[in-house]
Amino acid sequence: MDMQCRLVTPTPIQYLGTGPGGQRIYIKRDDLLGFSFGGNKCRIAEVLLQDMKEKGCDFFVSYGSRKSNLNRVVGTLCKAENIPCLVITALEDGEKEDTFNSRILERMEIQSVFCDKSHVRETVEQTLADLREKRYHPYYIYGDSTGKGNESAVRKAYAAAYEEIRQWEKQNRIYFRQIFHASGTGMTQGGLVAGQKAASGQEQIIGISVARNAARGAAEVARFAGVPADQVCFLDEYLCGGYGKYEEEIERTIEHVMEQYGIPLDPTYTGKAFTGMMKWLETHGNEGDPVLFIHTGGTPLYFDFIEKNMI
Repeated sequence: MDMQCRLVTPTPIQYLGTGPGGQRIYIKRDDLLGFSFGGNKCRIAEVLLQDMKEKGCDFFVSYGSRKSNLNRVVGTLCKAENIPCLVITALEDGEKEDTFNSRILERMEIQSVFCDKSHVRETVEQTLADLREKRYHPYYIYGDSTGKGNESAVRKAYAAAYEEIRQWEKQNRIYFRQIFHASGTGMTQGGLVAGQKAASGQEQIIGISVARNAARGAAEVARFAGVPADQVCFLDEYLCGGYGKYEEEIERTIEHVMEQYGIPLDPTYTGKAFTGMMKWLETHGNEGDPVLFIHTGGTPLYFDFIEKNMI
């Protein structure tokens, strides 16, 4: 199936209301991409699948945590196309956390290989070697075992999304001063920055870190974007202690956005990023400026949040 048929694009941009300093806040609903609960990983997985086919590979190997939206989408995509697939899953303290994303993969009988976070590289190399022994030509989602090699393919996904934003701006005569989003691996922000560079865009693209410190995060975004790290705005002030950790303020944000707009956010990615955006606007934003928040998906993680808070 063609990517344009599978994904519902361009995703809508809707007005939410005013921010803490009188900014006009809009949201791009990439959670509504129309495949496997949507989200930024749908765009990314599609371009990586195409790259896999162009390279003549026949077995897709993904990597992530039990929360991973990317693993969920890759697994679903490969299932839909009857492509052999497995996911390498890093465990926290040896614990197999039960999440809606992990349940979806298990329901589809997607093979998992588990490892400690300190042994990811060795596990990737062994897994690829085992597959080659079985006469497969495996494709690892991040390139080689060090995580490098697929940058040029990945950046295409959100360079295209950036162009969607530009077309919306032209049609509506509204031009964003800042574009905010949750930034983790750097793939989404890297594509946005690459698209901005190609189009000579002038707005600030601000990644709210969900896991990494500013130096490492900016370096990863720059690698995917193909630009120097000093051209990347990657903020780590709103980490709340690290990946998957959150505080009461983020919980209140998630509840408010659902109650006011009917839009699900999650504490790992979008809820943390939306909260960070609002804090940034309170201190740095200008009254009346239009700003955009990209909803990068993660709806199954919203259900994890609801289930946890019902206990």
